Amino acid sequence: MTRLSALAGLLFLTACAGFPALPYTAPTYFAYRCDAGTFDLRLGDEAALVLWNGHRIALPQVPAASGTQYRNEDGYLLWLKGDAARFETPDFQWSGCRGEWVDTPWRAAAIRGVSFRAIGNEPGWLVEIHPEFGGQIVLDTGTNALPLTQKQGVAFPAPMTVAGRQVDFVIADEGCRDTMSGEYSPLTVTMTVDGIPYSGCGRRFD
Repeated sequence: MTRLSALAGLLFLTACAGFPALPYTAPTYFAYRCDAGTFDLRLGDEAALVLWNGHRIALPQVPAASGTQYRNEDGYLLWLKGDAARFETPDFQWSGCRGEWVDTPWRAAAIRGVSFRAIGNEPGWLVEIHPEFGGQIVLDTGTNALPLTQKQGVAFPAPMTVAGRQVDFVIADEGCRDTMSGEYSPLTVTMTVDGIPYSGCGRRFD
């Protein structure tokens, strides 16, 4: 993928509130909020792309006794039924997940409870802050993720050390247009990581 909007946007299966009626037109995007975290989902014809904490993985659909299931041999599993979901990795399990259909990464962020989101290009980068789960900084078009703790999320945008790297932000209440899509956002954001500046656009969510 060439831009980080795929991270949230960067995302079951019966018709219910917030979900389009079957059959879906692929790809279809959903956003999920769980007991201990959040993730986005992109559904294709026979596979699902899950995006979480700066990571992503494609899972093939497999037979399921109930609901719809996607799984691979490495221990990743996604189970969907109605607006409910469960997502498992070899190290963690997201349970108690509820989702909604979304049409943009910004809408996905709002549904997941994100309080601030910013994105930029060349190279692609993304910042999301969540008041409960902390958040993440994703650099290099998705190949380098720096997790933010809940404490760091509360302190944002103060200067901070994240995974051993010095990070600072300047957020201006000035309109900004995405350099690739032309989409408008109300905030102009400059993020500096170890002295290297990254420019982009941002939004706050109530």
